[in-house]
Amino acid sequence: MTSKAQPQFGKVTIIGNANGDWQAATHGYTIIFNGTIASGDNIINICNGPYAGSTEDFVVTGPHSDWLTTNLSIVARELELKLKCWPSSGLVSFVLFSRLNCELALERMSLLPSLKRSEDMSLKQHLPCVVHNWLGERRIAIEVHQQSNAQQAMWPALLLNETAARKTDFQTQKSSRVTQVIPITDSIQHQIHDPYQLMIELTLQNQSSHAALNNLRYLNQLPQSAWLAAVTQQKLLDVEQVFFDQYPEKLSGFWYLSDNEASTWLDKIRFNLALCQQHLSGYQ
Repeated sequence: MTSKAQPQFGKVTIIGNANGDWQAATHGYTIIFNGTIASGDNIINICNGPYAGSTEDFVVTGPHSDWLTTNLSIVARELELKLKCWPSSGLVSFVLFSRLNCELALERMSLLPSLKRSEDMSLKQHLPCVVHNWLGERRIAIEVHQQSNAQQAMWPALLLNETAARKTDFQTQKSSRVTQVIPITDSIQHQIHDPYQLMIELTLQNQSSHAALNNLRYLNQLPQSAWLAAVTQQKLLDVEQVFFDQYPEKLSGFWYLSDNEASTWLDKIRFNLALCQQHLSGYQ
């Protein structure tokens, strides 16, 4: 739901924070986020409250800022219950404007930013994207997109392409500590037929180990067919909860999200899970 006195937005272009050039739309409103810098009469900048140094959920600059501040918060708190963490501004904006039946175009936004850390990051540093449940966000975005008018939202980046993924190097950072894959540890030997169980098992460890890194690398090397063979909707719901840390500054999250070595194996695993999600939803 949204609050009263709804303004008319017409066409809305939402520009995510992924890499790539962008330009404001020539018609309608353009939505940008956080640190993106731009100016214009029809440009609306939506910031997370903490990013802008505010106690409010969102800080909005541009047309209809008061209405958007209120209604973005309403939608965000609804989505928070479904995701079990705070949603990204991009997803909140998409859901809100979809409900307003706006003509939408979304660019630079696949809802799957990389979890790969650089080799020189310290334990106390974290990637900004790690605070969101991206698999859960894709689940909700696909559902909303499927329910909307077929011509309402143009969002090509939401649909992941398995063929193109085979050409993507998910392992550009070479392992410094793991030179070969050792056998799966005895404690989870019985689970290798189910990669979802294996991933959950790895979350129970408190810190990195040679065996854990190799088990993570094993999951990274599994083909898409192995994930698809064991998939259920409940397994996807369970496993989407282990790829984010809403409070990384507390250093109490999953070990592999703050481990530079382990993080090199996460993107391909999560990509395969996202493909399974697309398959179950019939999104193509």
